[in-house]
Amino acid sequence: MNNTLHTHETLLMRLQKNMDSWDEFTLAYERYIYLIIRAMRINHHDAEDLTQNVLLKVWKNISEYQYNPDHARFRTWLSRICRNQVIDFIRKQKTEKTKREKNYSEIEEITQPQVEALAEEEWKAHVSTAAWDNIQKDFKSEATTCFEMINDGLAVAEIAKKLNLSESSVYVYSKRVRDQLVSEVRRLNNSWN
Repeated sequence: MNNTLHTHETLLMRLQKNMDSWDEFTLAYERYIYLIIRAMRINHHDAEDLTQNVLLKVWKNISEYQYNPDHARFRTWLSRICRNQVIDFIRKQKTEKTKREKNYSEIEEITQPQVEALAEEEWKAHVSTAAWDNIQKDFKSEATTCFEMINDGLAVAEIAKKLNLSESSVYVYSKRVRDQLVSEVRRLNNSWN
């Protein structure tokens, strides 16, 4: 047993100097970490994830660990990391549960007509996006750029100046794109309904 303690001491010292011994450390401690976490009543899958979190924490902080068997054992330091990771996990779970419960109560208050109105708005956005994706390839980039800039609220004179076009060209390009987009929205609405 003394040999095992000595081996673990030297393993820790080697690990603090360089991470070449990480696989050996993981082999020696991963199951132990998992068992500590499971003993805190954490289910198997979450315990596996938390074990990885603890190993990562050890990997990041091992160089700062000061080995002093008379003061505190390495296992004490390791178990403290396990405890902190479990506490953080439980706090996060409680926060997420509270958010889910709040969302659920808010969803319960939404009426069917409100859901239908939301669905209609999302449908319009969905069809418009699909229509836009379908027609862009039919136009020069100048035409789609003019249309997008007008929709962003830029003045025609400013667009003409930025794109080195006449104002009438900006109007014509934008109108062509808009007309094609409206036509494609109608087509999609008719074929998808």
